[in-house]
Amino acid sequence: MTSRNWTKEQLDAITARGGTVLVSAAAGSGKTAVLVERVIQRILDPIAPVDADRLLIVTFSKAAAQEMKQRISLKLSQLIEENPQDAALARQQSLLARAQISTIHSFCQELLRQNFQALDLPPDFRVGDEKELDLLRADAAAEVIEECYQNPEDSAFFSLVELLSTGRDDKRLTQTVLRLYDFVRSHPFYQDWLADKLAFYGSGLPVEETVWGQAILAYGKNALEYAAFTLEEALWEIRSDEKMEAAYGPAYESDLQGVRAALERVEAGDWDGVKAALDSFSFPRLKALRGFSNDPLKERVQAARKQVKELIETLAEKQFCATRAQFREDIDDLLPKITRLFEVTLAFDRRFTEKKREGKLVDFSDLEHLALALLWEKEEGGYHPTALAKQASQRFEEVFVDEYQDTNEAQDMLFRAVSREEKNLFLVGDVKQSIYRFRQAMPEIFLEKKRHFAPYDGEHYPAKILLGRNFRSRPEVTAGINFLFSMVMSEEIGEMDYTAEEALIPAASYPEAPGMGWQVRVLDSSQLGEEDGVALEAEYVAGQIARMLGEKTLVTDGGELRPVRPGDIAILLRSTKNKAEKYLEALRRRKIPGWADSQGGFLARREIAAVVSLLRAVDNPLLDVDLTAAMLSPLFGFTADELAQLRLSAPKASIYEAAIAYSGTSEKTARFLETLAYLRREAAVLPAQELVQKVYDCTGFELIAGAMPGGARRKENLRAFLSYAAEYGGGKGLVGFIRFLDRLARQGEDLAPPTGSGGEDAVQILSIHRSKGLEFPVVFLCDTAKQFNKEDLRSPTLLHSQMGFACMRRDEQLMRQFTTVPMEAMKIELERSMLSEELRILYVALTRAKERLVVTMQLKNPEKKLSALAGGLDKGGRVPSRRVRAGSSYADWLLMALLHHPDSGELCRLAGCEVSGGDGSSHFSIQVESLHPREEAGEEGGGRLESLPDPGMVEALRRQCAFQYPNRAATLIPTKMAVSAISKGQGEGNYFIRRPKFLIGKGLTGAERGNAVHKFMQFASYEAARDNPAGEIARLVEQGFLLPAEGEAIPVAKLERFFCSDLARRIFCADQVLREYRFLAEAGEELLAPYLDWEFGGNQTAVQGVADCILVENGRGTVIDYKTDYVKTPQELTDRYRVQVLLYQKILEESLHIPIGACILYSFALDEAIPVSLGDVRADPTKIL
Repeated sequence: MTSRNWTKEQLDAITARGGTVLVSAAAGSGKTAVLVERVIQRILDPIAPVDADRLLIVTFSKAAAQEMKQRISLKLSQLIEENPQDAALARQQSLLARAQISTIHSFCQELLRQNFQALDLPPDFRVGDEKELDLLRADAAAEVIEECYQNPEDSAFFSLVELLSTGRDDKRLTQTVLRLYDFVRSHPFYQDWLADKLAFYGSGLPVEETVWGQAILAYGKNALEYAAFTLEEALWEIRSDEKMEAAYGPAYESDLQGVRAALERVEAGDWDGVKAALDSFSFPRLKALRGFSNDPLKERVQAARKQVKELIETLAEKQFCATRAQFREDIDDLLPKITRLFEVTLAFDRRFTEKKREGKLVDFSDLEHLALALLWEKEEGGYHPTALAKQASQRFEEVFVDEYQDTNEAQDMLFRAVSREEKNLFLVGDVKQSIYRFRQAMPEIFLEKKRHFAPYDGEHYPAKILLGRNFRSRPEVTAGINFLFSMVMSEEIGEMDYTAEEALIPAASYPEAPGMGWQVRVLDSSQLGEEDGVALEAEYVAGQIARMLGEKTLVTDGGELRPVRPGDIAILLRSTKNKAEKYLEALRRRKIPGWADSQGGFLARREIAAVVSLLRAVDNPLLDVDLTAAMLSPLFGFTADELAQLRLSAPKASIYEAAIAYSGTSEKTARFLETLAYLRREAAVLPAQELVQKVYDCTGFELIAGAMPGGARRKENLRAFLSYAAEYGGGKGLVGFIRFLDRLARQGEDLAPPTGSGGEDAVQILSIHRSKGLEFPVVFLCDTAKQFNKEDLRSPTLLHSQMGFACMRRDEQLMRQFTTVPMEAMKIELERSMLSEELRILYVALTRAKERLVVTMQLKNPEKKLSALAGGLDKGGRVPSRRVRAGSSYADWLLMALLHHPDSGELCRLAGCEVSGGDGSSHFSIQVESLHPREEAGEEGGGRLESLPDPGMVEALRRQCAFQYPNRAATLIPTKMAVSAISKGQGEGNYFIRRPKFLIGKGLTGAERGNAVHKFMQFASYEAARDNPAGEIARLVEQGFLLPAEGEAIPVAKLERFFCSDLARRIFCADQVLREYRFLAEAGEELLAPYLDWEFGGNQTAVQGVADCILVENGRGTVIDYKTDYVKTPQELTDRYRVQVLLYQKILEESLHIPIGACILYSFALDEAIPVSLGDVRADPTKIL
């Protein structure tokens, strides 16, 4: 039936009959070809042929479904051409049109349309677009939460609000409800999931018997075993030197004994014993060791001990954060709040569903859950397939699932329901390429089957078949990939061991060529200072690409070697955001064509913006901006001069009216108006996508765009825009489509551009996710030192499929929140899952390369980094999973693995360790290079003509520059200035740039510490602060009024003394207290002349300021100004701020309409209230400056 030479494993996958088969297909193993061939052989089986429409083939995306159907159709067409008389082939080709080859959502949608009456769905329901569904979600959430507020007796809800809200709004509560809802909807029968996970909190089990405690004990065992191993290795090295053993040996022995004691308690399951051991753990001080300055051995053993110390501290403070009793107290406190959260979430679910049904809408999640409701029913002992499911299962002879590794639990239940008792499933995927956990993919479903299915033998089912042969990459590439993942991928991190069973077996045929395989480039950025390292790494990569192109580096094409072209090369990044453009710019400087999947906004691209402008003008030709943009675009090709002539024909009219007036003398304008009128007539009757096609046809824009630079990509963009018009126009015509585009613009959103370079011969810059399924002769994997994003682990609420829901606990009396055992257990598992996915993402990136793979990593201090990574490595084996877990980037993982490789001489030299004598079956070209600041390109060679100035223009400029405004004084006085600027004698503003928040972590400046105190005094509850200043600081930090660093910088003792002072007592007893009173007043020569040496000329300025606190007592005001300046005597403050006091007094009397009788400077440095005599200031104002 086919002339292709299939491998034994491929043939097994194609011909296996008799039961469910799981095909684990490694990268480049020909998975799609096998799937297509199996379908062909099933429908053309000479003994038991299956009609094409009796196969269910589910793919991950619409594009994949379309490609699958096209491949099968093409294969059938080829067979028909070879056997034109074969009626069976022709019949199968016609049945293929009815075959169910689709995404899971398309399958569910068809099932619902056939059975809408059983679900009380309207027959004309549709899948809502994302934007309208988001609006319904927001409305439903707001309504449900508002209704909860209407019941003042709902104490559990108000406790939940206190737990989750920041105090300013319900944003966090709403986010938590929506996040929980989205998460549980990936589970079948999610109401049961919520009930099961809530039962964890009401079980009454001791902590060590809960799912959370068991996870922490397992983690603690692993961590302490690693700590013991690290200390043992360090001791072994210490004992190699007598001096070091004498100085360090006893301390390290003591550390090791303490670790072993804690490990014994973990292994015994003694929770409180573990906590006591960790809390009391002490590290003896190391004795002085002379003569070992900058010694690599000393640095290594000290780094190992530091690592163990940090590990013990983290276990004590985080994972074992509570005793048994404290755990029970936490759980009892959280149970009613979490119960109420789950109830609110289910109420939201009902309200959201009501709103969707009112609009005859469903979302993608509804498709799955409504299908589940049709196919499964709850009976005693669990869920069982319905009669409809059994009927559907008889329709399908076999159920094919592609990309099975990205299935979630709800989808898996759907596949099982339409199968014949799970005996006719054909499941294909590669769990090492499961990279969509953010879409709730569950690779553990694939792994579970892979672990339990028996190897295929043709008789026993269910069975697994491994496709390990790689037909994509050169052996030099696959050998490096196998080495790296055998070093770092494990059950602990990676969720599977990378054994020989998983290894890629090179099967592609390539001609011999030099320089193929791996290049690892460590880029030392130590000398860069504040330079943009990403841009310089991009410059380095672009330089390497330019060299490849210039040297005509060879790649294989059709079995023959030829020089590399830009289109053969891909640059892969974990994230292209804010980075792809820097790589494009570096390529442009070298005149190398490049394309990025994040290159500008799709709607902002020239060809798309032109079409959108014309559509808006068709809808309303009186929109001058859009009409002008359309005319100037390549659609109609008007020049600026032509537009100027048109405008002169009717200067006060709209552009449209001017065009009508001008059309009598301009044939081009007349043709434009004819086209516009034609499109306006068509817009009245055509749906959006047909109108867009009319635009393309009557303007010839596809041909025009194709002739522009990057024409292939522009034509692809136009086709994508046509698809969007069909998808989002919703048959509503032009008006509906334009409203959709307007809504996108208002929300700052965009449409996704098509993937790929559009056939252009250009270097492609892609995110790793976008590169999945693609392959390139040359791949640059860059920015590998980028830190992993662990932001999700810092969320105040966490979710896990097996462990349920967790959150922080809040102590209302102490006004602070703290972690809980469920939180820490979930952090462990979620971090493990996140790192496992990152490892799989790395696998996807590396397996895109066919012949050359270049990995770049930018390190600030390679020696320090490598020395740290080398510590605790087992040179004779794999990288310990604990070390893999501690890795913070792809670069860390790659370097830890490479330090085990015999090619790592340069790395080991920098790390101060010995080169491994490990397996040499793989080869790496490893170099450490220095990054240098980019030098601007010099001027091109001589011969430039020097332009001479126009004498007339020079004279005109001289006259203009010599002009003086008549009211010169008004130009010299600022329109607005601060009181503080006047008090310092500054006639100009004191301009400065506030440090960005991310620099706060480097320590607050004195000014920032003072600002923190002022913010506290502005926002604090004085009553609460009087009783517990530290608690009030914690509340302000929690509610976002203070940054954490600001909270830590506020001196609690100083606040305690303030709130015990006589001044504080006056504040509590005052008739009225105004805090942070802002004022703006007009002032002129009369008020300001004594303090500012200005020429006022009768002009005035606005004076603004903020009074920290104003007390109103018996109709008189007292101004209080808080000062954090470091001073030795009260006189220093009064001298420094006496002008400010006077100005406050005069302006505030006018503003508040009450006399200001006193001003007090409160010095936090001196803990003293300092009265300032206003009379003294008034008496001699000339002494102010």
